[in-house]
Amino acid sequence: MFSGAYAHSVDSKGRTVIPVRFRARLGERVILTRGLNGCLWLFSEDEWREFRQAIGPKCVLDTRGLKLERFFVGNAVECTPDSQGRIHIPQHLREYAGIVSDIWMVGLINKVEIWADDRWRQFNEDLLEQELQEIGEQLGLG
Repeated sequence: MFSGAYAHSVDSKGRTVIPVRFRARLGERVILTRGLNGCLWLFSEDEWREFRQAIGPKCVLDTRGLKLERFFVGNAVECTPDSQGRIHIPQHLREYAGIVSDIWMVGLINKVEIWADDRWRQFNEDLLEQELQEIGEQLGLG
């Protein structure tokens, strides 16, 4: 299980270090793709396989499933961390996520989110405690 938020940076070549806490669980190859809310998602191969099966179109005419597949799978890249635990974030994904240098890696149970520092801070500022309480109640966490 992934949890916690870690501040990191991306170097001029687009590389960043995966936190040590996340490396063993992610494995030797990881999949990086677009996430929701302007962040990136980083999956282990096993978690990616499960996610991929869940979002895939149910048939070739399933246009909603195709949209999900195009958004996530069409933008996915396989990465192999180097000996220092670094991965390369391709330019198109850095542009999507607004990543220039400072980032946050956030563990979310089955995946890791990668946020540009300013977007992560803004997300947290915009999130109201009242909204969280309402969401929890809707999910039966009362």
